[in-house]
Amino acid sequence: MTGDLTVTLETLTPLWTGDVAGKCDRVHETGIIGSLRWWYEALVRGLGDRACDPTDTTCEYKPNKSNNGLCDACHVFGTTGWQRRFRLIIEDHTEPLWSPPTQMLNVRPPGRRRGWYLPPGRVGQIRLRLTGDSSVLVKMVTLLRFLERWGAIGAKPQLGYGLFRIVEIKGEPREPGGWKMQEPLPSHTSLPDLRHLAFFRFRFSPQGKGWWTRLPGMERLLGDNDTARALQQAVDREMIPVSPALKNAWRFERWQGPRDAERELFGTAFGRGDPVRSKIAVSWAYPDGDAWEVRGWVWLPAQDRELSSDALQQLWNIVRDEKAWRKVLNAPSGRLTTVPDVETWQAQSVEQVKSFLEVEP
Repeated sequence: MTGDLTVTLETLTPLWTGDVAGKCDRVHETGIIGSLRWWYEALVRGLGDRACDPTDTTCEYKPNKSNNGLCDACHVFGTTGWQRRFRLIIEDHTEPLWSPPTQMLNVRPPGRRRGWYLPPGRVGQIRLRLTGDSSVLVKMVTLLRFLERWGAIGAKPQLGYGLFRIVEIKGEPREPGGWKMQEPLPSHTSLPDLRHLAFFRFRFSPQGKGWWTRLPGMERLLGDNDTARALQQAVDREMIPVSPALKNAWRFERWQGPRDAERELFGTAFGRGDPVRSKIAVSWAYPDGDAWEVRGWVWLPAQDRELSSDALQQLWNIVRDEKAWRKVLNAPSGRLTTVPDVETWQAQSVEQVKSFLEVEP
């Protein structure tokens, strides 16, 4: 059965979907679909089903095989010989967070030779129009509701981009959601799996209206007219780029583990070898009711030669330290929530993931 679904989203932090030239002149469908697939694969694996590695896939449409020879992610998002099971059209009602001449904010806390480069991104509303199999649209609703609570869409989530709230859903399918689980498969050591992702949310009441001016790295930006103007436009939108200050404190002030593990967990664009993507994503601060909020996640993959259990535990302890959060954000009070709610990091079970996602088995 074919259905139509319309989901209106409003940005809580800037949205980034770059083109081939690295610019974000509008919201690009490919950027949205790519991020949806990444999270969908993590969700599928977390529920114990199979999702191949799309960069080295063995999935190819073969009608004589079970499920046409496709993993669940390729069945929905397409692969060689198999078309994506839904069509996406985006109505873009966004604008840049700040205007030229500033193209990038380099947030460089004191003592750092390099900083975190933040482009303006897009802010406002987008409307996602999806048409396709009703059973697939049910899964898309589940995915988007999960991302609204804990995830993000688009690129640069490690720097806090892509958080949103759902304004409205029209045409939501009413049939059961079709998450058909088999005997759970083992988790993968190098691919995203919700069983190895831990999420956090920090709600706080800052000290005074200008609390953000005391964040590490802000004084330098406020000393230049162009960057100060760009930063003020972000503040007027109630989007405060706190991610560099938090990452700086976690990595350079709190981390005491081995250098190789630091590189794997915190990421790097320099040094030996290829760039390493950070395993920590933390958002900008945005208002939620009578408080401000920051949220994100840590991907703690299965133990390998670079990441010992002690290194994973140390990182989890750093992120869970409420005192560090309050100090960086100049917040006399704040409350940290984590999922899973455990003191010692451990992989979750499929049943825990099902409960977390609020989906039927």
